[in-house]
Amino acid sequence: MKDVEYFFEQITAIPRCSHNADKLKEYLVQYAKEKNFEAKTDKAGNVLCKKGNPKVCLQSHYDMVCLGDAPKVELLKEGNILRAKNSTLGADNGMGVAIMLCCMQKYDDLECLFTADEEVGLIGASNLELEITAPNILNIDSEDEGAICIGCAGGSDVVSEKKVKFKKISKNDKIYRAVVEGLPGGHSGVDIDKNVPSSIKILARFLARHNCKLIDIKAGERRNSIARGGVAIFTCRDDLENEEHIKVEQIEDNNHKKIKNSQKIIKMLDAFSQGVRAWNKELGIPEDSANLGTVEVKDGVFQVVISLRTMDDKSMDRLEAQTESFFDLCGFSVTFPSRHDVWTPYIGDFSKKVKMIASKYIPDIKFEAIHAGLECGILIAKQKEPKEAVSIGPNIRFPHSTREECDLDSVGKITKVVEEIIST
Repeated sequence: MKDVEYFFEQITAIPRCSHNADKLKEYLVQYAKEKNFEAKTDKAGNVLCKKGNPKVCLQSHYDMVCLGDAPKVELLKEGNILRAKNSTLGADNGMGVAIMLCCMQKYDDLECLFTADEEVGLIGASNLELEITAPNILNIDSEDEGAICIGCAGGSDVVSEKKVKFKKISKNDKIYRAVVEGLPGGHSGVDIDKNVPSSIKILARFLARHNCKLIDIKAGERRNSIARGGVAIFTCRDDLENEEHIKVEQIEDNNHKKIKNSQKIIKMLDAFSQGVRAWNKELGIPEDSANLGTVEVKDGVFQVVISLRTMDDKSMDRLEAQTESFFDLCGFSVTFPSRHDVWTPYIGDFSKKVKMIASKYIPDIKFEAIHAGLECGILIAKQKEPKEAVSIGPNIRFPHSTREECDLDSVGKITKVVEEIIST
């Protein structure tokens, strides 16, 4: 376990925010060569390492969601719990990477795939050009030690935009700034059913209720995170005071221009159905969901970015069509820059082997599908030869937020499971 902690500390010292993790990619390639692995890369930034005749390919993504002070991450250890000071921890999926690095120094018959830019649309997996040799894929990106994941939701990113016009502010208008802060944030897949408040929805409700007119707005951090902060500048003829989660102050600035017909846009955001749209009773998880990721006005364009998830590929067509219709009513254009299909739940021989081994260390472990996105389905579809994949991982709470924490005792259990899978 100390080896895994060591490697996690090593990669934490290297910047690895999505789209900016080249230094870690170089580290992975160099490390693989030092351990006598053949290392290949592709244009998407994926790294495939191989030695001997592997029965299993371990797989994790090496980018992380960077919030707060990240990529500067100061680790805080309290007993068996690892956190970060004022930033995301990056245990998602850095702990999986650390386990793989640990295994690479111990085993001669092993394959390891480190994928790039998972957190911004599963980009690395979707553009994989490397061929996996091993017949089975063990993804180490799950966040519940008690579950063996054998399926996950599909996802679609939505970008909705409208070029806006501005007009002068009336002399009778008061100019305010409203700031939302102190919200917990969360993962738009893992936490979407936990009633985590969205800063975008809170701002929209406040602005709509007071009949405000927007000058500017910037809220949310990422498309796949539940928005935890935001700022709006607007005009209003009411006398406004602070409310729960909202700090309001009147500001002096007569140079501002307000967005024409912004009240319709505010109502649009207020009316958007954030969260779970449908529930899957059989799996006990959300069936469909939608997350307002980010909202901002930039260069005269009002942009809203959304993450859709569903457990059924046919439902994704419906969700996309409904979302496009919704924004079309307010004159917004809609594009879908990234989409990945559902990983259909399947229990095969490899899944059963993983459960048999894992049960020695985690007696109550069970098969499940999750509403978050994993790369397994995409990776299977990319290979010429049939592969079976499962996903396991240590207990990680509050991923994609500055509250993220990882249970190190759980990391120890999962590491033992992974090592026994490799060696049997």
